[in-house]
Amino acid sequence: MLKKAAAGAGAVLIVLCWPFATGQVGERIYLDTVGKYDSPYVSITNESYDRGYLSSDVVSRVEIKDAFKPFFEEEGLPTVWHIDSKMTHGVFGISSESQLVLDDDLKPIAAEIWGKDVSPITFTASTALTRKTNFTITVNPISYAEELGAKADTSALVLKGVVDAKGYGEFEYALPEAKLTTTANEAMVLTGLSGSAKGILDGQFWIGSQDFVLKSVSFIDQINEMQVSLEDMSVGMSNVLTQADAKASDINDQIMTNTNTATIGKIVSLNGDEFTNLNFNLAFSDLNYSALSRLGDMADDLNENMTQAQAQEAALALDLLVAKGLKIKLEDLSVTTPQGDVISNLSLDVAPGLARASENMAKISEKLSGQINLILPQAIVDEDPILLERAQMMEQGGVVVLEDGNYKLQMQIKGDQIVLASGDQLPITMLLMLFM
Repeated sequence: MLKKAAAGAGAVLIVLCWPFATGQVGERIYLDTVGKYDSPYVSITNESYDRGYLSSDVVSRVEIKDAFKPFFEEEGLPTVWHIDSKMTHGVFGISSESQLVLDDDLKPIAAEIWGKDVSPITFTASTALTRKTNFTITVNPISYAEELGAKADTSALVLKGVVDAKGYGEFEYALPEAKLTTTANEAMVLTGLSGSAKGILDGQFWIGSQDFVLKSVSFIDQINEMQVSLEDMSVGMSNVLTQADAKASDINDQIMTNTNTATIGKIVSLNGDEFTNLNFNLAFSDLNYSALSRLGDMADDLNENMTQAQAQEAALALDLLVAKGLKIKLEDLSVTTPQGDVISNLSLDVAPGLARASENMAKISEKLSGQINLILPQAIVDEDPILLERAQMMEQGGVVVLEDGNYKLQMQIKGDQIVLASGDQLPITMLLMLFM
C-alpha cells in the first residue's frame, strides 16, 4: 500500500514538476528559434521572457530591415513592432496566444478599422516537446469607412498550419469575402479566396507544393457602370527534388522539377467580351539543383552592378545548369475567345554535355531540340493589322497555313534548324526574326 502511495505521489510530483520543465524547454525553443530566424524583411529579437510555473509572459521585438523601412515611414507607420505572447506550460508541451502591441498613435487608427479593443491580428500556437507546432493566425474582420467615401469590408483572414522541428510544414488559409471602395467610387469585390501548401523552404526555393483558389473577383467602375471580372481561378505550383542517378546520393546530383498550372473559368473584359476555359501548364525539369541554388542565392545581386567575382560565379552556375541539360515544356496554353479557340504547346530540350555555355550562348542551339504548335483563329489575326501582316508573311513563307478559319503553325526544332510541317528547313535565327 505504501509503495502504491509512494508511486502515486511520485507520479503527481512528476506531473506537477512537468509544467516548469516544459516552461524551461519552451524558453529554450523560443530563444533558439528567435536566434536563428532569418528573413530579408524583418529581424526578430527577444525583448523579455518572464517564465513562471504554469505560464510565461514574452515580448518579442520585430524590426523592419533598412531596405524596407522607407515604405513604412512614408505611410507614417512604425518600423519597430512588439508582439505580446502569453505562454501556458502543459504536460505535453506549451501553448501560446499572441497579439500585436499597439502604441497610443496606432490605437485610434486600429479602433476605426477593427473596432474598439479588438486586436488586428491574433496568433495562437501549440508546441509539443518535439518542437512540432500547430498554429493559427487570424486577421480579424475589417469594417471601415472614410468621410470621403473610401470603404473596406472584409471577413476574417485565417491561416492554419503545422510545422515540425526541421521546418517542414503544411498550412491552409481562407478569406471568404472582401470589398474595397475608393474615393473615386471604384470597387474591388472578392469572394472565395483560399489556398494551401505543403513542403519546406530551402534557401530561395519552396520544396513541395502550393495552390491558390479564387471564386471570383470584380473591378467595378460604379460611376460609369463598367467592370472587369474573373471567375473560378486556380493556381498551382510544385517543386520536386530527385536524384539524377537513382544510385547516387550526393546532394550535388539532385535535380529539380518545377511545375506551374493555372486555370480560369471565365474572364469578362471591360467591353463585355467573354473569355472562357483559360489553361496554362508549364514545367521545367532536369534542373541541376546545385546550380539553380547558386543562381537563386545571387538573385538580388543580379539586379545590381555585379563585381567581377560575382559575374564569374554566376557564369559558372549557368555553365553547370546548361552542362547538365534541362527541359522546358509548355504542355497547354489555351483559351476560348469570342472569335474561337486559341491552342498552343511547345517543348524545348537542351541535351547535356555542353561545356562553358556562358562563353558562347549561341552554342546552346547545337544541343537544342523540341517542337512548337499553335492554332490561332483567323478572326483574331484580322483584327490586328500588324499581326495580320506577320501572319501573311509567314503564310507566304510556308511557316504557317490557313486552314478551316485558323492559322496553324507546326514545327520541330533540331539544333539550329527548324523543320516545318511541309518538311522544309529554316535556320532558327530566321524564326526569331519573324516573331520580332
